[in-house]
Amino acid sequence: MPESPRRVDLRLTIPTSASYHPLAAELAAKFATYSGARTSDAERFGKAVATLAAKVAAGAADGSIAMMMEVGARELVVTVTSGPRTDRAICPLPD
Repeated sequence: MPESPRRVDLRLTIPTSASYHPLAAELAAKFATYSGARTSDAERFGKAVATLAAKVAAGAADGSIAMMMEVGARELVVTVTSGPRTDRAICPLPD
């Protein structure tokens, strides 16, 4: 995967095993809260990350899932990648 031209605020790599997906979800929700997201948005974001981890893990060839979380002006974006599969989730941030 080519390096992003933007700064990555948090990078996490977990095994594809389903037992690690809740950990990724919890960390994503806490990072969203830390970044200023409303509690309800952060919780939804965490659930979306767990769903993406499961979806991406299904096609994983290398046994790991990489997550990169970036905070923008009005949103937090997580990019979840494993092998050729990549997907994203977005959490809105208040103005």
